[in-house]
Amino acid sequence: MELLQSFLPDSQQLRLESWQLDRTNTQLQMTVASTQKLAQCPVCSGLSRRVHSRYERTLQDLTLAQYSLTLQVQVRKFFCVKAACNRRIFTERLPAVAVPWSRKTVRLVQRLQSIGLALGGAAGAPLVQQLGYQACDSTLLNHLKRLPLPHFEVPKLWGVDNFAFRKGRQYGTILVALERRRPIALLGDRKAETLAKWLLDHPGVEVLSRDRSKSYRSGMTQGAPHAMQVADRFHLVQNLTETLEKVFSKYHPELKAIEQQHCPTMTAPKVAVVRAKPTATVAAQTQFQATHQRRVDQQQQIKRLYEQHWSQVAIAQTVGVSNRTVQRYLKLPDFPVIQPHRKSFGRSVLDPHKSRFLEWWNGGIRQPRLLVSLLQQHGYEGSTRTVTRYISQLHSAQGLPTKVGCSPQSSVKVCDPQTLPLTPRRVSYLVVKRQENRNREEQDLVEKLKTQHRDLATAIELADEFLQLLRQRQGGAFEAWLLKVMKSAFKPFQAFAEGLLDDYDAVKASITSSVSNGVVEGLNNRLKMLKRQMYGRAGLELLNKRFIVPAR
Repeated sequence: MELLQSFLPDSQQLRLESWQLDRTNTQLQMTVASTQKLAQCPVCSGLSRRVHSRYERTLQDLTLAQYSLTLQVQVRKFFCVKAACNRRIFTERLPAVAVPWSRKTVRLVQRLQSIGLALGGAAGAPLVQQLGYQACDSTLLNHLKRLPLPHFEVPKLWGVDNFAFRKGRQYGTILVALERRRPIALLGDRKAETLAKWLLDHPGVEVLSRDRSKSYRSGMTQGAPHAMQVADRFHLVQNLTETLEKVFSKYHPELKAIEQQHCPTMTAPKVAVVRAKPTATVAAQTQFQATHQRRVDQQQQIKRLYEQHWSQVAIAQTVGVSNRTVQRYLKLPDFPVIQPHRKSFGRSVLDPHKSRFLEWWNGGIRQPRLLVSLLQQHGYEGSTRTVTRYISQLHSAQGLPTKVGCSPQSSVKVCDPQTLPLTPRRVSYLVVKRQENRNREEQDLVEKLKTQHRDLATAIELADEFLQLLRQRQGGAFEAWLLKVMKSAFKPFQAFAEGLLDDYDAVKASITSSVSNGVVEGLNNRLKMLKRQMYGRAGLELLNKRFIVPAR
């Protein structure tokens, strides 16, 4: 009995009366009674000794080894001795054991809340069942909702960023205490009014770090006018990269010439280099563009009919789409006339296997079916058509007929360096990349860009100077750089400089201070993981509990 008494939730307020072990159903039932001499009225807080009656409460408790533990608690009802009190009869409270009307002990609820915070409902429910507790996924989430958000002292240094409830549709705001590297709050949108109200309700902030968002700038100015705003350096470099891409996009011939100089046609007297060709056929590209054009026409027709006050049901019947598609097309911005390339454009599923493929090809294995079979043994999941298209490129490099059915032999070996095309985006990335992080090939490309055209050299020089301002905290040279940009002939750089001038104080603070929004970006990644883990139940209330409470 003494050993079992020590297993009770509160061995001081509870006394073990009896116990019963059911080995068949692996259940342990304990009958306990309260040892309190006095009970406090929950209304007037008066103490009473007068017992009215007794009853039993059944509470589920933590498992004991493989046995589920149930407590039969004998609880008393008392008379309130104060005549002025509205409550005449009340039940004694056992706050260390269970809250009123609960069927679980406090420590069991805390255990379930810990599992819910770590795993959520769908992933936590199987673990709860494995541990021997009776709780479904909805029960775990209901326990999470009862958790209060922790109180906090208003930090002096804040970081602000947005996150997506649904990418492209609905966004919220995350606020982080940068000094403690802890999330403080999640807001339901990214409007300036919402952020301003929250800052007004929590005065005392001195420094606010943010991205280049105008709505956040407006909200911070309204809610904390005396706080210093700092533009995040990562977003400044990102804006610079976009500016460089716009500049380089006007010099495609020069980039193509550098690419041809950098990739020689022959690496050895009897080695041919494969020239990449589009992986999609002309018919496939035509069909792809036709499908996109149909979507463009449908959206334009839907918006035109909606402006004429047609109902959504009538629009759907006329255009030939569902009501949901009508609603989605009305909310989305206008589709571009030319469909942008997908992220994997220019890459093939055969690329990871090309080195092994060329070993077999140069070794004399030329049969397409045999090559496909060998590739599939190494994880290739593409089609035979992809392999035959690549074989025609090999024939072309060797000077043979490109028809796959022909089987002439050639002593010329083939190599495929698989060099990436020198696109404006790639060049922009190379320019903003730190010089110590570039390899020799990348450094040679940058040097060739400078010598290829005077405008390219000037653009790279302007970018290097701005990056030096950021990385070496040279705030005193910022105005001179802005003046130099405004005198240049690059309109994208001038637009970039005008944006910096519009947000001058925050950009200048970013150059001169060490404040960074990197902590916020890292926590934002964790928030994305939680959001995906919770599927469709990731509402703001649950996200707040799962994101903020464990960080305390």
